Amino acid sequence: MSPNIKTNLRYYYHLVWRHKHYSIAVALLVTAMGLGLAYSLPKVYRSSAVLLMDVPVSKASVQSTFTEYAGERIRAIAQKVMTTSHLLAILHEEDLYGVSSGKMGQDEIIEFFKKDTDIHILKSELTAQEAVDAIAFNISFAYDNPVTAQRVANRLARLFIEQNDIERTQRAAKVTEFLSGEADKLNKEIETIDSRISAYKQAYKDNLPEQLQGNLAALDRKENELRETGQQIRLTQDRLSFLTVELAKARRIGTAALDTRDPLSKLDSLDTLKAKYLRLSALYSPSHPDVIRLKRQIASLDPAGATGPDLEALRRQLGEARRKREALDRKGYPDPHPDRQRLNQEIAHLERQLGNDKAQVVAETAPESLDPMYLAVETQYKSSQSELESLQQKTVFLKSEIDALHHRILLSPEVEKGYLELVRERDHSVNKYNQLKEKLLDARLVQTLEQEQHGQTLTLLEPPMIPTHPDKTVRKKVALGGAVLGIMAGLGVALLAELLNPKLRGYMALSELTGLMPLVVIPYIESPGEVEAKFFRQRQRRKLALQAGAACAVLAVILICLLVFPAMRESWLLAEFL
Repeated sequence: MSPNIKTNLRYYYHLVWRHKHYSIAVALLVTAMGLGLAYSLPKVYRSSAVLLMDVPVSKASVQSTFTEYAGERIRAIAQKVMTTSHLLAILHEEDLYGVSSGKMGQDEIIEFFKKDTDIHILKSELTAQEAVDAIAFNISFAYDNPVTAQRVANRLARLFIEQNDIERTQRAAKVTEFLSGEADKLNKEIETIDSRISAYKQAYKDNLPEQLQGNLAALDRKENELRETGQQIRLTQDRLSFLTVELAKARRIGTAALDTRDPLSKLDSLDTLKAKYLRLSALYSPSHPDVIRLKRQIASLDPAGATGPDLEALRRQLGEARRKREALDRKGYPDPHPDRQRLNQEIAHLERQLGNDKAQVVAETAPESLDPMYLAVETQYKSSQSELESLQQKTVFLKSEIDALHHRILLSPEVEKGYLELVRERDHSVNKYNQLKEKLLDARLVQTLEQEQHGQTLTLLEPPMIPTHPDKTVRKKVALGGAVLGIMAGLGVALLAELLNPKLRGYMALSELTGLMPLVVIPYIESPGEVEAKFFRQRQRRKLALQAGAACAVLAVILICLLVFPAMRESWLLAEFL
């Protein structure tokens, strides 16, 4: 402890000691007034009831809907019980605070009633888990009539129990109704999503993700079939070219037979060379020696060219155009491409021109007689021509099918994205619906428990009794407050007396007044007479202290008899009753 603090404490000690008579007198006077006021208060009797709150039978079943602390539940019930309508009914029924006389207003009387009512949770020495299973709380009411206090406390306890049952039953029903409505909404939402998925699948039935592998396989088949059809078309065209020559030859042979002329004329040799040239040109390139030799022989027999060179040039141009188109097909050029459209137009033009020239040759070489050989060749020619038209139509159909498959495959990722969004939305709604159904089942179980009084119930553990002794809580508080106020008043009187006394005491006061520190402090030297008088005063103080101690002991015994023994007697009676 620092010297300054010691000096201050010593100063205040001497201050109180110098004015001890005033301090003690004022402190005793104020304390006596407080005790008198405490025991002059009217007697108030307090009746208490103890209620026990139990958790539901199955805690797991109510975990999702009722998870709140017992203290909050008790405060919520208290707010609904302590309403104006309930309190007015109790006030008029028991005629509390002179409500029937009309001397005080209803609001003032209700405030008095609430102040005299006490609700508090009882502390328990149980474990945390046991405290969760059950919790007790106390409801008490204080009044000047013990019988009335007991009746009001009993009425409040019954209101608590009734309000708890009503509230929990209504709340369980509301929760069940709410969850049922939400489940119906989710069910309708799932049905709507199912309808959207069904309409989506119907609109994109060929572009769904599960159809992708089938579309790819179908595309491969169609492309293979298109290539095979192209080969068949080329073979058929070659056969038609050969049959055209055969038709001309058959006509000449038939005409020669009718005219009895030499069958091996110059024209027949020319036709034979042209037919051989067509066969070799289909097998070899134009630079092949045999092809060049046949061209020279044909030119020597037919210098004017007749129809052969024209047909041959058309065939070469047509073959070259088809090879170019096949090259574009292998590179993956689509039909709308400009190069492909140009080749298609060129091929169509060459095919029409070649067909007209062939028809002209056939018309010119058609025999006038019904020669069997000519008829057989003509039949083959017409059959091949029909087959060519069928193959060309098939080619157009296959190309359209391939284009459609390409479109389906290209559209599949976008369709899959929209489809997966719908599926995810449905899965999310189904999960929410399943969770809500589980909560709905739990809520229905809770509602059944509440209706059968197996839920969180309030039990009257200790009913309110008629109090036999007045409540001394207020008196104790007033007495204790009077004692504390008496001590403070005694200290205040000592300080006031010191401030009003103009004397200087101690060298510190002198130093503060003059601003100078004294060189030497000489203590007070008592004379023999003063020493004897001091000794006499000390003996008188001892006698006075003994007398005061005896008086305090008697006062303490009286207080113990008045305060402690009634409480002990009440505890003994309660223990015997229990």
